[in-house]
Amino acid sequence: MIQELISQIWKQELRSPVWAKNLIANIFLGLAALMMLSYVLILGLASDKLVSEFLPERDPIEFINGLIFYYFLFEFFIRFFLQNVPILEIQPYLHLPIKKSKIIHFMLRKSQLSVFNLLAILLFLPFSILRIASDHGALSALGWIGTVFALSMSNHFLTMYVKKKLNDVPNLFIGLLGFFAAVIGLEYFEILSFSSLSSAAFGFVISQSWVVFPVVVLALGFYRLNFSFLFNNTYPEELATKKAQGKITGDFAFLKRFGRIGELIGLELKLILRHKRPRNTLIMSAVLLLYGLIFYTNDAYQEMQFIFVFAGVFITGIFFINYGQFLLSWESGYFDFILTRKVQFREYIEAKYWLFFAASTIAFVVSLAYGYFGWKILLINLVAYLFNIGFNVFAVMRIAMYSPKKIDLNKGAAFNYEGVGAAQFLIMIPIMILPYVLYAPLLLLGYEDLGLALTGLVGLVGFAFRNKLLNGLTKAFVANRYKTAASFRAQ
Repeated sequence: MIQELISQIWKQELRSPVWAKNLIANIFLGLAALMMLSYVLILGLASDKLVSEFLPERDPIEFINGLIFYYFLFEFFIRFFLQNVPILEIQPYLHLPIKKSKIIHFMLRKSQLSVFNLLAILLFLPFSILRIASDHGALSALGWIGTVFALSMSNHFLTMYVKKKLNDVPNLFIGLLGFFAAVIGLEYFEILSFSSLSSAAFGFVISQSWVVFPVVVLALGFYRLNFSFLFNNTYPEELATKKAQGKITGDFAFLKRFGRIGELIGLELKLILRHKRPRNTLIMSAVLLLYGLIFYTNDAYQEMQFIFVFAGVFITGIFFINYGQFLLSWESGYFDFILTRKVQFREYIEAKYWLFFAASTIAFVVSLAYGYFGWKILLINLVAYLFNIGFNVFAVMRIAMYSPKKIDLNKGAAFNYEGVGAAQFLIMIPIMILPYVLYAPLLLLGYEDLGLALTGLVGLVGFAFRNKLLNGLTKAFVANRYKTAASFRAQ
């Protein structure tokens, strides 16, 4: 049975119309993964010497033990956003005389073939051999690395469960953010030192190797938790209804007061909230609002504040950058229906613009918190916001209409290159270059404030002439609508 399932997965890949494109992408990702794993292995081999050289007053074992807790927090974070859990399409098999438990066990075991499951081994195994085994014996080293690996597998299955539950409980993501913030806050204000607790816990593991067994039981428990969840939520007659019930189904009635434009915006919001990839894009955009902390808290950037313009454009425009680059691709599955609806194409385009306008406005309001780092940051973010709503958003929408690619809405965003084409690379031009076309020359001449004023003014002018710009976008859409529809059907 297992061989038959593997055979069918292999045939599904080979018979895909985009097999060659996926092959090239997978080769590229494989090389990138090998390079990343090589760096991790080198770091693991050098960890003992690095600690001894840069922190000679610290015991390397105690120091590494103290970092393990934060390593697993970081591992959970990257797994949550980057790990694309390989899930077998089990719906076609549920009506066949095959035990559902076999299919689910296969899916869970297949998910373990992930590059993230190698990180802990490559990073900590060399240290356990070179340092712990030499100081405390092979048994202690075996118990220590076994505990680390078992915790990594627990992290793997916990991440899978959380990502599945997130569909049913969207507020779970807010709870996760609160947990991470609480951990950082407790450590920063020295209320509770998790590094000290981690050091003591793994020091105990070294002295008591039997601790590895209850940790292995913990990993098996998370495996069983995923199995039970899938077993109780996969029935052929309920899959379609559960999929609809598990999503946010609000009708956004307040938008109807804005007429047809409001109704179209409400439909777009439903598309975002009810499908995996656009919802992940929305979540990632919310997280990237913290992008400014990379620049505003770094003393090195205080001497080159011109880079804050890029940060401001990115923060206040992150949603329409991430979501708008696939402007038409989100509706590629039913694009022919878009062309036959009793909706004017101008209204269709305008609804998308006002959605991006609202998202940028919300992002700008949130970015006001960065005023803590100085009033000039507020000024720069205001200029960036004006430039976004008056110029960048139109540039992104126009570029996104160039040869759009089809997208499966129910696939995750991590390592998913569906919909990516030349347009997605061209979109970086208005984000990284165009603001500096106006700002940089005056900055070099010593008129920085004038450069900021000119950049903001261009945004205001663009916003004032938005109707003409929307007319231009509509003409471009109408001129290429049949070509776009034929392209989506062929993919």
